[in-house]
Amino acid sequence: MFAASELSRIQQSPDDGMKRVQTVERAFATLELMVELGGSATVSELAKCLDLSMAGVHRQLRTMARLGYVHQRANKSYCLGPGLIRLGEGAVEQHILAARPVLALTAQQLGETASLVMLDGDYLVHAVQVQSSRALRSITHPDATVPAHATGTGRVLLAELTDNQIWQAMAREGTLSAAYRQRVMASIRQIRADGYCVDDSDNRNGLRSCAVPTPSNGRPFAVSVTGSRERLSHINLNVIGSLQQAARQIGQSLQPVAVRNSLPSPLGQ
Repeated sequence: MFAASELSRIQQSPDDGMKRVQTVERAFATLELMVELGGSATVSELAKCLDLSMAGVHRQLRTMARLGYVHQRANKSYCLGPGLIRLGEGAVEQHILAARPVLALTAQQLGETASLVMLDGDYLVHAVQVQSSRALRSITHPDATVPAHATGTGRVLLAELTDNQIWQAMAREGTLSAAYRQRVMASIRQIRADGYCVDDSDNRNGLRSCAVPTPSNGRPFAVSVTGSRERLSHINLNVIGSLQQAARQIGQSLQPVAVRNSLPSPLGQ
């Protein structure tokens, strides 16, 4: 949880330029705190956690509301605004594109199709795919989606969520039996223990996949390789190691800089 003590290291500067930078830092600290609080908060909650006056926080929120980055609800609390969606989508797109060279190297090393997949709601989505040059290879349309619980690769993504979030995701589908949901949870616990998953769910097409999670703060991502079941009959440490190395490299570009770790304190009102 965001605490005022985390802001205690930085002193206010008399320099106007520094004051303007601190104002930006405070705005992003407020947005990050709202995320931690579930996407919405009252002025008093924000002021208490940030060690700011309620008047100062209120002015900040009114400014961001005019810009569309927060929205005031009928009960006077504030929630994250639609303006953040456009910024977030643009940032994700750029980071996803930066993953292509890493995936290309992985596809070349392993001789199979390499993909960056992500969790979009309750669904697995292939964000970037670099295909193998082999005749029998995996080709997935970028707009194709599948429930994350239905494949091993999707369960790698779900493994990054809390158990409660996973139960809620499966409950939303409404048609899954209790026994199936228990099997999914057991599979996810095994993935957490192993750090990877081998997926034979596309066996009807003679394909097999292996996926590992990509370190990120926020939306779950994973790197996977898919190819002929015969060629990937033995998923060894070399395959898993190559995927983990690619995941670490891609994950570095997905890690946001934590504003709260560099904020001034005490903050000006």
